[in-house]
Formats: sequence, structure tokens, C-alpha cells
Amino acid sequence: MTEVQNRIIGIVGRKGSGKSSRLRELLRYCPRFVGFDPMGEHAQEERVNRFDSPSQLAQFLKWSRGEEAFAGAYVPAGDLEEEIEEVSRLVYARGQLCFACEEVPLYTQAGYMPPLLGKLIRTGRHKEIDIVWTAQRAAEVPKTLTALTDVWILFSQTEPRDLSALADRCGGDVAERVAGLGLHDYFVWDAVEHGEIEDSPRLLKR
Repeated sequence: MTEVQNRIIGIVGRKGSGKSSRLRELLRYCPRFVGFDPMGEHAQEERVNRFDSPSQLAQFLKWSRGEEAFAGAYVPAGDLEEEIEEVSRLVYARGQLCFACEEVPLYTQAGYMPPLLGKLIRTGRHKEIDIVWTAQRAAEVPKTLTALTDVWILFSQTEPRDLSALADRCGGDVAERVAGLGLHDYFVWDAVEHGEIEDSPRLLKR
């Protein structure tokens, strides 16, 4: 935890392509994380604590300050935008963890993010918060989030709007390659270094 600069990883691909499975692999090597888990997929993991209310998550994060490792998944039951805001506030206050956001377009729009989530994404580096997010369609992800994403795990995309969004961010060659992928194929693109990098379960720094 010596570096202030964080890492943001985006995982994009059609439904059933393997996004959530790839995210689970990343989180297995992440000692401290909280996930916003609309489908409740990560909450089923044996080592992951499940939370259904902000008060439960707040108590857990208060306890976690004395722990080297912890894992939690927040499963929203109400308004997704309201709940991502409350979870973002709690995660930002805690700091020094990884925040995993599944299916970002469910509670954001291409031109809009809830304010506290936006603050976390823009300034989470000052709190040593790494971020990993998933989406089925690249075109539906907020442009602020795509602009700040450092590493992309790219599964198949076939819709022209999604390929255009990837071309705008990563380049036409990358979008063309994504269009030719099989459903479960993927590659890892470093948007900072502008090149493909070797896949690793330890793409997240912490």
C-alpha cells in the first residue's frame, strides 16, 4: 500500500462471455475488497460476507480497519442509484481497498454517474482505492469512467455502437480485434501503455 496512484480495470463483454468469472479470479488475489453486486453472484462465495443494508456494510467496514484482509459483497434490494451512492460514500470513507462494481450500466448512463460514485472514481486514488467494473455494452458505460480506466479486459462485442465506443477509447485496431473474438475469448489491453499485456490474476496491484 505504498503507492497513492490507483488502478481502474474495466471488464466488458456480451452476456455469458465470462465477465463475472474473470472478476472472481481477480478478487481472489485481492486481500481487501467490497463489491456492489446487483445479481448477488459474489455474495455466494465462501469467503465473502454478504450485506443487504448500508448499516450492515458500515459496521463491517468499521471492523475492517483492524484487519489485513476482508471481503464483502453488497446486494442491493431497492433503488440501485440510491444504494450505489450510499455504498460509494462508505467505501470512500474507508479507503485502502478494491471496489468492484458489477454491471455499471444498471445504475449509470453514458453521460451520467451518481455524484458520490463519480467522486470515488475521479478521486479514489487519493484514498488508495482500486476499482474494477463490468458491463455488457461499452457504449452504455459513463465516458468519465472509460476515460479513467487504465486496463481493459475485453471480451466479444458485436454492436456497432459498442465497437465505436471502444475505438474512441482504445483505438480502431483494438475494436476490430474485439469484433472478431469468440464468445468466451478475451485479451487484456493497457490503455496507459497503449498495448496488449499478459493476462494475470494479479492485475490489481493490491
